[in-house]
Amino acid sequence: MAMSTVAGTVTRIPRPSSRAATSATDLVFSQRGLQLRKERPLTDRRARRSAFRLTESPLTSEQRYTAPMVRLIHPPGQRREAIDPGKRALSSGALAALLALVFVTIQCAPSNPAPPHVLLITVDTLRADHLSCYGYRLPTSPVMDRLAEGGVLFEDCSVQWPKTWPSIASFLAGSYPRSTGVRAEQRTMAPSLRVLAEVFQGAGYATAGVVSNFNLSRQFGYDQGFSWFVESWAEGWSEVAGNEAFRNTPGKVKEFTNATLVTDQGLEWLDRHPSDQPFFLWLHYMDPHGPYVPPAQYSALFEGDHPTQEIPPRLIPPYQRQQSDDALITDLAHYKAQYDREIRYLDDELGRLFEGLRERGQWQNTLVVLTADHGESLDEHSYVLEHGGVPYQPTARIPLLFHWEGVLPTKRLAAPVGLVDASKTILELVGLPVPGRFEGLSLKSMIDGTPGAPTPPYVFAETGIYAPSQLSVREGPWKLVWVRSVRDRRFQQGSEFELYDLDQDPLELDNVARRHPEKVKELQRVLEEWMASGPAPPELESTDLDELDEASQEMLRALGYVK
Repeated sequence: MAMSTVAGTVTRIPRPSSRAATSATDLVFSQRGLQLRKERPLTDRRARRSAFRLTESPLTSEQRYTAPMVRLIHPPGQRREAIDPGKRALSSGALAALLALVFVTIQCAPSNPAPPHVLLITVDTLRADHLSCYGYRLPTSPVMDRLAEGGVLFEDCSVQWPKTWPSIASFLAGSYPRSTGVRAEQRTMAPSLRVLAEVFQGAGYATAGVVSNFNLSRQFGYDQGFSWFVESWAEGWSEVAGNEAFRNTPGKVKEFTNATLVTDQGLEWLDRHPSDQPFFLWLHYMDPHGPYVPPAQYSALFEGDHPTQEIPPRLIPPYQRQQSDDALITDLAHYKAQYDREIRYLDDELGRLFEGLRERGQWQNTLVVLTADHGESLDEHSYVLEHGGVPYQPTARIPLLFHWEGVLPTKRLAAPVGLVDASKTILELVGLPVPGRFEGLSLKSMIDGTPGAPTPPYVFAETGIYAPSQLSVREGPWKLVWVRSVRDRRFQQGSEFELYDLDQDPLELDNVARRHPEKVKELQRVLEEWMASGPAPPELESTDLDELDEASQEMLRALGYVK
């Protein structure tokens, strides 16, 4: 039973079943949307051992991490000279000096020289400004708040494309979408890209991934570098996929995976992996991706905390629609509360995950990195309950937290950064080499508090519904959006260029491009140079969704990714 603080009181929220109806009330799925009915108790599910789809580790026992002391005592950039056996022996004075140096080195070495574990948590559709630690007025994230209080929080982190597959591919490969080749029309990640998991695997780490979004499945190459890879929905889906009478409809996919199941699968893997081997564990949580259907235990949270706001039915994406008494719910307050409830549910499951690490004695030496693939536009710019099509901050800005107890400082950093910068940072924090294709700027010196530590001069991103993609660049408070597609312009403001001063206009309502033409030209040149630079993308055929099996197409359809 999880304990959560709500509005100053302690509310005990029972932990939901990892395979049960996951909505705030019982759900009836129809083509018109989610039908809300009277609550009924959740049922327990049977054991989930068979949910693991595993591949055998290609590593031998000799390939495990064998020299942690060297890596910790000699950080990157400091090279030990090799000893030439042909040189004559040291003098007694030199030997005494060497022994003294060794003694000092041992004294200064970390008390726990074991290589750190790394827990990477990515959350689907989590906008930063709906977390309490980022200033949100409602207590949606007490667990994440405590994580931030004991670690490093980046206040202004943006994704490189506000859609799952290009964003996560960019993060894992440490490179921008224009170099990974993974974009809106291309879901598959090229095998030639060297990703984070492969770096950790090459250093002898046990690597495991649990994903709950079909767009991150092995079918699209996201199992690269993982010795163990779990598609969280697999067991539940397989139980019904062979039934001819089964028809997946919007939202039904979330019956097959939720935050409880992902946490269970992550903890089960921790119990399986060798205790003497460092691990790199990636968990991708689906909540709070739409449709927003939090467990019944959360149905009373945040009730009445959002003002009533009627929205035109045509603006509500089909997969997001929910009904009550056979009528479509058009009050945005309902959807906002549901979104916040899903965040709180996720937060409680993160608390259970972190407690599981403590119980296993692994919390103290684990670097935890928590972030998201993109945010969510709830109603901003008339873009309702959706993401991926526009470049604005509600979908672009995400949380970025680093926590390593007793090692990392406690601080908040305000400089704009990109998720692509976090890739290098993770590797440098644990002392592993950074692949040459990785772009971005390591944030390690900012975290360490190094005087004069560089900050990213620009933060780049792409987005859009139609080709060519929209390009955007951040420079301090300035944000330029280059809307290259005429069709995208019709959907937005009608302008080729949109320029915002986020310090003065955080909601991006006042396009000042005409008032600052020189700034527009300057940042347009920056965008042109950026697009022409960087590693060339690998050659891959575009993903033909029509060639996917029917079950895969239904999974994508239920998430709103295909029509």
